[in-house]
Amino acid sequence: MKGILAIQLMRLRKEWKVLLTWLLLPGLLSLITFSALHKLGNESKVPIGLVVEEESSLSDALVQRIVDTDYLQIHRLDLQEATDLLEKHELDSVFVIKEGYEEDILSNRRSHLLEAYSSNRSFAYFAVAESISSYVQEEATRTKAAFTIRDLYEKYGSSEKWNMQEIYETSKEKQDNQQLITTSFSFQWTPSKTANPSTSLLSVWGIWAFFQTIATLFIFDWIVKANRKLIRVRWTFTKISLKSYIVWNLLFYTIFIYLIDVITVYVLYFLDLVSPSVQLFLALFGFRLTINILAVLLAKNFTNTFSYYISAVAISLILTICGGAFIPIDSIMRRWSWLEWFNPVYSLIHREIAFGFLSIIVIFLVLVLFKGGSPHATSEFARKKIS
Repeated sequence: MKGILAIQLMRLRKEWKVLLTWLLLPGLLSLITFSALHKLGNESKVPIGLVVEEESSLSDALVQRIVDTDYLQIHRLDLQEATDLLEKHELDSVFVIKEGYEEDILSNRRSHLLEAYSSNRSFAYFAVAESISSYVQEEATRTKAAFTIRDLYEKYGSSEKWNMQEIYETSKEKQDNQQLITTSFSFQWTPSKTANPSTSLLSVWGIWAFFQTIATLFIFDWIVKANRKLIRVRWTFTKISLKSYIVWNLLFYTIFIYLIDVITVYVLYFLDLVSPSVQLFLALFGFRLTINILAVLLAKNFTNTFSYYISAVAISLILTICGGAFIPIDSIMRRWSWLEWFNPVYSLIHREIAFGFLSIIVIFLVLVLFKGGSPHATSEFARKKIS
């Protein structure tokens, strides 16, 4: 053990800058990626003007629904200012909640509730108009339902007192609980206002896993160098075998890099991107152990570093794409839930350990490292009598 540590320290004295770079680079690249995507998300919102000519409970509720729409950037203006900005193409479109909106809704009048203005450059007008129309349609449908219930009460002579507000509240409660044909998409680090978990378009840990997998595979390139034919000869004349050297260094790097991972968690927590938990730390350790063993198995089969680097990038892409880091695969996992056991990136994103994949690579590691006899030279040489 002391000999292995001595060899490792000698190597680190020469390559500590490279090692430090690969340890810090995944976290830095992840933060840069998050910042860029967050800025891009804000800049990609559609700017619209909203003119409110009536202040009432129903109009306020509609305004709040529009403001809560993720892809819209709302500017509350008067009609003259809004149309001026629309003519200057600083707004995509303008929507006006007309005077008498609540009265029209309560009177079950469903035509000409809103006014809309657009220009020849209003690229998102139809999509925005459809969204706002759907919000208005919900309120109109609730009103129609309330009037239908009232008519039924009157038709059958029910003595129960009819209350439109109670029908409204019951309708909203049913809609919130059932989440009818409703799905929510968001970045994983963005707090979700829905009760049900959202489907994430981009995962914090998925992006980190991509950079971390590449960095880890590159860190283990020392196995490729030690596995070259000219260097392998040297191991036959040492007390330490190459296999023992790999095993002890695997243990060393797993503990050391995992400590860096823990520090990364608290840095991301400080930036309000993640929430530390025991489940997260266990999932992170499982991912770290899996990737380190995978790096050993991959590097053991290469003697050329360039080919190894190309393969490392390819494997990192495959793992992260199949793990749902860039493309949501929740529907696939719900259909074949057993795939979670063989998907380390997906398991990390969902705070789990891919025990199936980990078990397979551990078995391969044992077969690769511990088959055959001792690779270092014996201390007893055959004696040959010279006459």
